[in-house]
Formats: sequence, C-alpha cells, structure tokens
Amino acid sequence: MKLARSPGPHPALLFVAPTLGVVLSLIFFIVLSTSFLLQPGVAVSVPESPFLLSPQRDPQVVSVTAAPLTAVYFENEEIPIAGLRARLSAGDGRRRTLIIKADRLAPFDLVARVMSVALELGYPTVLATSEGTQ
Repeated sequence: MKLARSPGPHPALLFVAPTLGVVLSLIFFIVLSTSFLLQPGVAVSVPESPFLLSPQRDPQVVSVTAAPLTAVYFENEEIPIAGLRARLSAGDGRRRTLIIKADRLAPFDLVARVMSVALELGYPTVLATSEGTQ
C-alpha cells in the first residue's frame, strides 16, 4: 500500500486565485476612475449666492463666458444668440430645465438676452451660482 505524504492541490484552487486577482483589479480600477470624471462644458467662475436649488432632472446647460472673448456655449459649441433660439426651439422646453452658467464677469446684457430667449420659448430657467459663505 502506497501512502501519500501530503494531499495534492485541489483543482478548484487553480481557478480561485486568477478570478480573485481579476475582481480585485476591477474594483481598484473603478475606485480610482471615479476621481477622474470631469464635468463637461466651459469653465466659468459663477457668482456666490446663499440660495440653494434642488438638482434638476436632465437639464440643458448654456455657458456664458466673460471678456475678452465673450461667447455663448450650448452643448459644448460656441453659438450665436440666433442659433441658440433655433436650437432651443427644436427641443421640448416644457420638460427640460435650462441652466445658465454665466461667469461672474460676463456682460449682464448677454446673460439677459440668453434668459429672455429661453423664457420666450417656455423653458424653466435657472441661473447657476456657487454656494454662498454666509
């Protein structure tokens, strides 16, 4: 009779180690990749306000930049006011909120023109601000 001194490797263990390595790699990648997400759009410095607004569902964002290159951006494209009117009139304004993200040094008349176009077309309009320090 031949006796084995130690038991042989269990076949299931051959699949556990690689599977565990892949799962841990995926978890590590997901945890690190969430910090790399950026908000799309044009970078503007919005003014502060003590008023807070609840998050909007499926909003559209219009960005207004300050001088020296004052411009209006809609869906990450520079667009004139007439083009903005045409693009907004093609959408359904009663369901989607329009958020106007204007730089704190943007000309007020341009912000007012963007807002009046949106309100004329029936869009609920919100001015984006940062949280106030009061």
